[in-house]
Amino acid sequence: MPNPRLARQARQARGGSHEVKLNITSMMDMFTIILVFLLKSFSTQGQLVTPATGLVLPTSTVERSTDEALAVKISRSTVVVEDRTVIGPSRYQELLTQNGFMIDELHEVLSKFAEEARKTAEMFGKEFSGEITIQGDVEVPYKVLTRIMYTCGQAGYPVMNLIVYKKE
Repeated sequence: MPNPRLARQARQARGGSHEVKLNITSMMDMFTIILVFLLKSFSTQGQLVTPATGLVLPTSTVERSTDEALAVKISRSTVVVEDRTVIGPSRYQELLTQNGFMIDELHEVLSKFAEEARKTAEMFGKEFSGEITIQGDVEVPYKVLTRIMYTCGQAGYPVMNLIVYKKE
């Protein structure tokens, strides 16, 4: 059995050094391609939506998932837009007996959000979608829900998604 050291010295004497060097450029290219592929194929569908505190959402056999949008939360006594209480308990009770469908306080807040969203969409060269998600408690009266939906439509949010629990 020949000595490995002697064999290496003989090789170097014949043709110089034949060291194999690792070229990591192609390996980095491969990892970059894999990373880009994974990022492009990553899906955010099936987002978890956490209901607001004190809300019990209705159940449904809905198959469609929702996108990120402005959130309106309707509890048994308040209406909240993006974590800001717009209608308190006393005004909430007045909604049940009011004649018109328009809720002025809510319309004012939603119009401001719509205006900001339009400006942002214009800056990024996109179209304003007019989407809004509504989380409503199971106990919300129909009159209140319809008035809120009407106000959303009038404020520039005609595409409404009602958030529900999916029935298995």
